[in-house]
Amino acid sequence: MIDGAHTPGHIPLNLDALDADFYAGNCHKWIMAPKGSAFLYVRPERQAMLNPLVISHGWTEDAKLPGTKGVFGNSPFIDGLEMQGTRDPSAWLTVPAALQFRKDHDWDKVAESCRQLAQDTAARVRQITHLPALSPPEFCARQMVSMPVPRCDPSLLKTRLYDDYHIEIPCFDWQDHTIVRVSVQGYNTKSQMDDLVTALTELLPQLSGNT
Repeated sequence: MIDGAHTPGHIPLNLDALDADFYAGNCHKWIMAPKGSAFLYVRPERQAMLNPLVISHGWTEDAKLPGTKGVFGNSPFIDGLEMQGTRDPSAWLTVPAALQFRKDHDWDKVAESCRQLAQDTAARVRQITHLPALSPPEFCARQMVSMPVPRCDPSLLKTRLYDDYHIEIPCFDWQDHTIVRVSVQGYNTKSQMDDLVTALTELLPQLSGNT
């Protein structure tokens, strides 16, 4: 069972090659479709294990019996989970347009520029903190990087970044590290990364107890 929320549009995804039983992914992150455009893949022989949390047209208990088809002629898995009455499907319907937008704008090239900006920013943060990277660049997600900073209260750091500098990024503790994570999409700029580096330069000595 794989939580692949960040994968679609971020790194290549081949569900056949992955050979997972269950895979959930989001299209609102890196594909840039609206929130709510998530998807669930289930290996065919596992589909009878799932029941919808909300039942509507298409769901019947006996449709899950071997050899049966869904009410609408699809698989019981699709008929039972896809139709949810009056739920608004518009977020899902935008995904083809989002994929076409990426194709029209050579998004592989844009993503590579984003990856470079994320890694350059992480290198600048390391110059401030003198802390080693958590992993080599080749093992990082393409367009985001988790950066260790001196130990401090991550919730306070997150609040100060937002209140004082209008920067909102994840800040959290993991094992023995305090971490800030930066994500770079095509609409982010070097100027924004400059603002982040400036903010961390000013805040980290205050919050870590160093002067």
